Amino acid sequence: MTLVALNPLEYALPAAFTDRVRETAISAAQRAGAIQLHHFRNTTVRCTRLLHDLKLETDTICENAIIAAIREHFPDHAILTEESGQLPGSGEYTWIIDPLDGTVNFWHGLPFFCVSIACYHNNGRAAEEDGTHAGLPGAPVAGVVFLPFSQELFVGMPGQGAFMNGRPIRVSGVERTRDAVVTVSFGKTPDTMRRMTRKLDVLLPQVRKARCLGAVAAELAYVAAGFLGGLIYEGIKLWDFAAGKIILEEAGGFLEAAETDPGQWRVLAGAPGVRQAFRKMV
Repeated sequence: MTLVALNPLEYALPAAFTDRVRETAISAAQRAGAIQLHHFRNTTVRCTRLLHDLKLETDTICENAIIAAIREHFPDHAILTEESGQLPGSGEYTWIIDPLDGTVNFWHGLPFFCVSIACYHNNGRAAEEDGTHAGLPGAPVAGVVFLPFSQELFVGMPGQGAFMNGRPIRVSGVERTRDAVVTVSFGKTPDTMRRMTRKLDVLLPQVRKARCLGAVAAELAYVAAGFLGGLIYEGIKLWDFAAGKIILEEAGGFLEAAETDPGQWRVLAGAPGVRQAFRKMV
């Protein structure tokens, strides 16, 4: 039986199993993406307005479709979702999903949103001090990010590389922050907004440009593909970066996560050449 190493120092999983995980994640993401395109710019979609955020019926419909696809193939796996929280399972695996990342963009008709699906093996190593595995349930198995409007499918699997629509991708070779286009967020709370405003005072003079695109999973995929040089986000959840982390690291990039408040994470990510500069700025 062929084995694929997730962490060559610790354990390996059967290739047939990891392939099935990947294909399930891709199928579920594409199913949710089709729902999003059907609802996009549709004025009949129901919306609950929150301060600096939105909740749409589309989120729930997409989440239900993803959960059904996972349960069909892996009924004993646990699932952590943005809308439903933790759905327990008896197996050794946890799926982490964001059914519609970029909800505000989606609602306002801006075509930058995505589906994010990751699978982790619960018996993987625990969180490390440098944050490389912080908050995540174990060792990665597969990560998928799908942007339905542009039909861009990003896939990453440990030891197998990262791909966009089947083509290998690598992070940018940028080595100076002044050559990097960096994406940022301002968060959803006044405290987070104030922290990011202070960081921008330091960041803006030192980078080529800063952008606020509003869908962190898609932005991490774009960093992995070399379209962006780096990312600095405050106040995000595990499901926002669980899949993008796998794809980015397989593309040669880095992601550091620190829990600033319970369940709220600060994430630095990018090409290796800007890692130390990002740490100093943030």
